[in-house]
Amino acid sequence: MNTFVTEQEVTDRGVYNEVVSLLAHMDDQNKDKIALRIACIAETKLASVVTVLLEKLQLDEQNRVDIYCILEKVLQQDTKDLERGLLNKTIILALNHMRETQEATNEVKVAASNTLVTLARCYFDPVMFELLCHLKPPNLPEEFVLITLGNLSSAYALKCIPFVRITLKAVFHMLELVNDSRMRQAFCGVLEKWSRAVKLFLTKWEKCPFPIAGELRLCNHFLPMYSHVTSNWLTCEEPELKQEIIKALGPMMSLLLHKEEYRDQIFETISWLLEQYKEDTHVFHITKSLSQLLEVSGEHKIPLPKGEFQAICSALHNQICSQAKPLSTENHAELVHCIILLARSSPEDLIAFLHSQLKIKNEAVCVTSLNLLRAIVDADLPETGDKKCLIVKAVKSTLGDQNATVRTAVLHFIRKLLSLESVENCEAWEMVAHVFMEFSVSTSKLAIQEENTIQSLCIDILQCLDTSVSGMTQVLWPRLLEYVVPAEYTGTLKPLCKCLRELVEKKQQEGEEAAYLDYGGPVKLPTPQELLARLLETQRIPWTVRGGSTCCFSS
Repeated sequence: MNTFVTEQEVTDRGVYNEVVSLLAHMDDQNKDKIALRIACIAETKLASVVTVLLEKLQLDEQNRVDIYCILEKVLQQDTKDLERGLLNKTIILALNHMRETQEATNEVKVAASNTLVTLARCYFDPVMFELLCHLKPPNLPEEFVLITLGNLSSAYALKCIPFVRITLKAVFHMLELVNDSRMRQAFCGVLEKWSRAVKLFLTKWEKCPFPIAGELRLCNHFLPMYSHVTSNWLTCEEPELKQEIIKALGPMMSLLLHKEEYRDQIFETISWLLEQYKEDTHVFHITKSLSQLLEVSGEHKIPLPKGEFQAICSALHNQICSQAKPLSTENHAELVHCIILLARSSPEDLIAFLHSQLKIKNEAVCVTSLNLLRAIVDADLPETGDKKCLIVKAVKSTLGDQNATVRTAVLHFIRKLLSLESVENCEAWEMVAHVFMEFSVSTSKLAIQEENTIQSLCIDILQCLDTSVSGMTQVLWPRLLEYVVPAEYTGTLKPLCKCLRELVEKKQQEGEEAAYLDYGGPVKLPTPQELLARLLETQRIPWTVRGGSTCCFSS
């Protein structure tokens, strides 16, 4: 009897042989090239390539991780035409490898989990339904089932929303059964990432391809989990578990804060969270969790109780100025971000707190407070727009401090204040005058390196004065003339005269009378003769003096 071989079978055998040959020659030197070559073959022969890879995953235990990595690369392309049988076989095989307790190494489980997450890009529902089949209390799922659930919500947040209720319901019924620290960590990972997904949905719900009525109801599903974790797990001693709890609390607290009836319960947990700064726990996660809570508080104008507000301010401030442990760059940035968020929710209380810290005669505390006030000014928030006078008043309380580091911090604040889009109604002239005073003080101490730095900073601030800033002309004219004649300010004449020329040009544009000087006013101006003598002496720019009580300048 003759057996006819179809053209398709010939092609499939060719693909099979080529892929098998490529896998046989795979080593550390050419893994990426082979993976790329197999992915290219899969662009036209997807079913054949996936079939071969699935077969090899079952037979070749030694190279299972590498084969999964190749399969993942194949699945990263368009796989919408994958046969249902192959789809199911891929899901089941990956799940089996994830769930093996002895035979599979963690590397294999990670690779299988990553493959499922990639497959879910085109086949989210089948992957999700299969994972949910393993959330059947009273039986606990394997650790990597939970890890994959968490990673799915990170990769496809909006696609997870229809599954929030059923997933969290199953998770809740298993929480009280979990005693193992490692499994508790895995459950915390699910809670963290799924609450992040819902948080993202609340900001982008209009992009979801399905209707949702009363989107804030999604927050309700997290309350039982939050209550269980805060009531039963906060006393744990394992640092790894505590860290995962902290990471989960932040996004859950930020969700539940949307609901007024849950806020008292949320505020009670803040104290525990702040206490963790005293432990060896990775402090960045504490700060990150606080920032998520404060973002909701600031955005939705949800006031924090006064006690909690003060406690958060103190904890954040202590973290920044503490010299016990060096701060990581990311944690420092997040701590400052938290301060900015506090400025959104309660600017006056925050400024009052920082003002109180400036009264403490401690360099680190004072410098930290000045830097935070500078950060608030730099953020230029709508909530702090009319609070600049309060901020400047706080900074003025340090102007008599002789500590070089504090003086430098004050000057950095002044530079930031004068670079804003507007300097109206913030006592900016007193800040400018302080720059000249600091320049004069440092002139007699240039043998000291810190004084050199201060003087250079003063010159830099004066060079950067921008007369186009709203309100700057009114701040500087004509008071800037006071510093032209005195000898102690000679080193400032270059930026000073440049600024004065710009001011005169602006005044002349307003009309000839606006450029004249009124010697009967409150500003103690140099006489025309003094100005002429000083400027001829220094030969900076040509000036024209008009007699009487007025003078005008031309460049």
